[in-house]
Amino acid sequence: MPRIFKFGGALLKDAEGLKKMASLVNEFQCEPLVVVVSAIGKTTNALEELQRIAATKDEKLLQQKYFELKHKHMELIQSLELEKEDDLLLKIGEEFRNLWDDLNLEYTDRYEAYDRIVCFGEKFSAQITYAVLLESSIPIKFIDATKIIVTDNRHTQASVNWPMTEKTIQARVSEALNNHQTVITQGFIGACENGNTTTLGREGSDFTAAILAYVLEAEEVCIWKDVPGLMNCDPRQFTDAVKLPHVSYNEAIELAFYGASVIHPRTIQPLKKKGILLKVCSFYEPSSEPTFINSDESDDSSIPKIIVKKEQTLLSISSRDLSFMAEEKLTKVFEVLSRNRIHINLMQNSAVSFSVIFDAQVQKRNQVIEELKEHFVLKYNTGLELLTIRHYNDEVIEKLSEGKRIFLTQKTRSTIQLLMGSE
Repeated sequence: MPRIFKFGGALLKDAEGLKKMASLVNEFQCEPLVVVVSAIGKTTNALEELQRIAATKDEKLLQQKYFELKHKHMELIQSLELEKEDDLLLKIGEEFRNLWDDLNLEYTDRYEAYDRIVCFGEKFSAQITYAVLLESSIPIKFIDATKIIVTDNRHTQASVNWPMTEKTIQARVSEALNNHQTVITQGFIGACENGNTTTLGREGSDFTAAILAYVLEAEEVCIWKDVPGLMNCDPRQFTDAVKLPHVSYNEAIELAFYGASVIHPRTIQPLKKKGILLKVCSFYEPSSEPTFINSDESDDSSIPKIIVKKEQTLLSISSRDLSFMAEEKLTKVFEVLSRNRIHINLMQNSAVSFSVIFDAQVQKRNQVIEELKEHFVLKYNTGLELLTIRHYNDEVIEKLSEGKRIFLTQKTRSTIQLLMGSE
């Protein structure tokens, strides 16, 4: 049974990280192994910015940002000091020319434009990683994810066509593994049946790893991170963060749903169905014990787990005639939210009002308001913070909410959520 390794872009941002990745892969080259890579560093953010600039027709700024991103990748390649550096520079140069062409196309669907532009991050990363592994004398085969991950055409949040994806993975990936080759592919991206590139949702490379594991019936999935393992909170925000030695699939799904950034929300379900072990491993201390994720739920409530989502928008929607916010009106609201790809982080309703909390995305928010204002009374607040505590206690709640204005509270037996702002 193969292993699936997934490396995030933060780990591959420089020559040191790429060489360390190659060293880890080299340790397992005698076993069936599939490597999934994300875009390098902050490349996805940069490509999102390029897409926004292209839509404004600001040619000068577009060229500036484009060449900044190109220079960053070319500089990284040169720092690797590869024997076949010139070949790699030519390949990446060609990909950047393709990117420039795509930036200058006219699009009728902004979500299709997003997928077509943002996918280049993984294309760059996979080519560079492949070259590094090839020069490390690892028997490696690159397989383009758009040839094996088949999806529908819902751009930015594509759903997997499982029957077709199983066929393509079995045909292409299994053959390479049977030939004792390590396989490398891109995370996050796929393609619909007509060949157009799609994406699986932001940070979707974990999900790609899970798809491959499910189809190949892998022994385990190892997500390599720049933290010791799965933490009970973000160590960049909390100095007292502790590593979770073990959580269940169900707990991991809950944490991902509420916004824990270590694991993509759709990653767990395919692994749970086949009982595949998920390990969150330390990239910089690979010999240390990882966090294990499996079906055992015995440790789930032992440590409170804290998730903070910053820059949240609270949109409150009320009927104009004070009539109930019942099914007919809510259907209209959800149609608008869905059409604008708004992911709801929390919702709450009363007799005449319905409130939703979502990530701050000014363009999407303004479009939603424009579509709803004719039918409803709208109020909104921005710059808020959504605090979620799994397996909470009074001490933790009091500590984290001290000095904050509470806009909204939602509480169950195991989870409390507080939408907070400054006093």
